[in-house]
Amino acid sequence: MLSSLSINDFATKLASDEVPPGGGSAAASYGLMAAALLEMAVTYSLKSPEHMEHNEVLIAKQADLSRLHIELTILIDRDALALTGLLATAGLAATTTEEQKVRNLALQKALKQAAEVPIETARACLEVMEIGKAIIGIVDKMVVSDLMAGVVAAHAGITASLLSTAINLSEIQDETLVSGLTGQIYLLRTTGDELKAAIEEKVYSNPPFTVLRG
Repeated sequence: MLSSLSINDFATKLASDEVPPGGGSAAASYGLMAAALLEMAVTYSLKSPEHMEHNEVLIAKQADLSRLHIELTILIDRDALALTGLLATAGLAATTTEEQKVRNLALQKALKQAAEVPIETARACLEVMEIGKAIIGIVDKMVVSDLMAGVVAAHAGITASLLSTAINLSEIQDETLVSGLTGQIYLLRTTGDELKAAIEEKVYSNPPFTVLRG
């Protein structure tokens, strides 16, 4: 299981010609790191007497982040399984007409899964960003930079996930499925971009982060 590897071993696998992992598993790892950073920001803030009035919200968001932490860990491996299945199906024998028919059916099923799993990753990353926006004004000032690092990582996870979905679209024969996935890509990307811009505007308007304003 990729998710049980050390950071160094996971990076080594990514750097090799061994597939999986690929961009989809990497995207889920971005989201996982993002969720973990926000969890740390919340945990730190809950220990501060200055933020006791926000404890109810922080505890609720902590539970949401814990769930996303688990989901994104699983998605690292789910994406790898989807990619493995796709590659195995693409390698099926297809000499006779019957074999070609069987291979095509199996390939379309594998392509569907390879395109849909990253959409789930993108949704999870977007939820991490939404939590980031909800708590940016109530966490301790000492962890705002960590929270922002999580927001940026989650945004990268969205983009990387959607790239993994997009690369499969041209091979999918179900036009309804392609249309639906295309719409989800557009919605998730634009929502993620708008959310990132809104969070950056809020954070980068105040020192010491004004240096990061565009």
